Amino acid sequence: MPVGIRDRVAAVACGNGGRRRVALLCRDSLLFAAGLLGLLHAGAEVVLPASAQPGTLADIAGGFDAVLDDAAVLAATGVVPLGPIDGGTVITFFTSGSTGAPKAVSRSVAMLEHEIAALAAAFGPLPDGPVLATVSHQHLYGLTFKLLWPLAAGRAFVAETFDVWEALVAAGPGGGTVISSPAHLSRLGGLAGLTGAAGPGAVFSAGAPLAAVDAWVARDTLGVLPTEIFGSTESGAIAIRRQAVGDEDWTLLPGVELRVDAEGVAAFHGPQVGGWVANGDIVAPVPGGFRFIGRADGVMKVEGKRVAAAEVEAALVALPWVEAAMVLLLPGPPARLAAAVVPSPAGWRALRSDGHFRFGRTLAQALAPRLEPAGRPKRWRFVAALPRRQMGKRDAAALTALFAVPPA
Repeated sequence: MPVGIRDRVAAVACGNGGRRRVALLCRDSLLFAAGLLGLLHAGAEVVLPASAQPGTLADIAGGFDAVLDDAAVLAATGVVPLGPIDGGTVITFFTSGSTGAPKAVSRSVAMLEHEIAALAAAFGPLPDGPVLATVSHQHLYGLTFKLLWPLAAGRAFVAETFDVWEALVAAGPGGGTVISSPAHLSRLGGLAGLTGAAGPGAVFSAGAPLAAVDAWVARDTLGVLPTEIFGSTESGAIAIRRQAVGDEDWTLLPGVELRVDAEGVAAFHGPQVGGWVANGDIVAPVPGGFRFIGRADGVMKVEGKRVAAAEVEAALVALPWVEAAMVLLLPGPPARLAAAVVPSPAGWRALRSDGHFRFGRTLAQALAPRLEPAGRPKRWRFVAALPRRQMGKRDAAALTALFAVPPA
């Protein structure tokens, strides 16, 4: 007889044996959910490494005393009574800190419950169909949106995490919810459009701001405009937007408060946040929300002047030859502003015609009406895709590495 989810949760709880910090690493989302709930019922702190890569686990060695994977969840036996889970029990995530070293961030069960309540208040009931995801449940966004919210709402979720859109479409998202990210939504081109009942009822995106053009392609392909989620592992989900026109302001979720310091750096407060948390984001307050300006750590000192990476990148993307761009400050002396650019079709033609040096000079000259000399990149790399990590955030190390070798 197949083992039900409740029995599997009880078996994990029974078999924990008093272990206090357990790393949960399951590929199957249903087994992950059983392992998570079983460990929480046992009162254990659940540790969620970003991946099962040996290097990832080595970086956080000492942060846990046991590992629970798919096989261990399947092998668990025994039964214990399942009472309420203590709201103070924590789940610890590991994210990349400012130095790139893993940073432990803990969130309590009570904070996650408050976040789910805020989502339900903002959106109402989830669509009736299944929940499918292209993002991992090992991260807070995937955990909350793919598993915890559907479980609380009584919605089914697909245990597989989809790497390609064709597989997700074949699984049947009709009438359901798709949990995705900019890294995946930017790769919808060429997919046949889903019409009527074949399309999902809702699409969510988080991890980084979604380019407006990608939001519109998603609307045309999936049949619904994505809802973007603003937040971090430290704060959880705190604001939302949909880009019908492009670059809309963000609306705070119910119960979230915002304050901004003299430098424009935002801090957020609410039951799901757990005190005032500054994410390092520079914003401009608007009624009910804010306009995102950029990251505080994205403000660079170039030739004695403050240069905002977000401003330079926006100016580049506004040019007809540029589809996407990232900038960084290369150490000197002298320090130089550099840009990695994905050319548009017109940009690729100009690059082939003019060559690397002259095309870079064309872009720099075209920026002159909008940016001071310090804000115009001096070094260029032209690439087919920008270096990003799994959730769509920039890969700083890979970005820097582009400039360690001569241009192709």
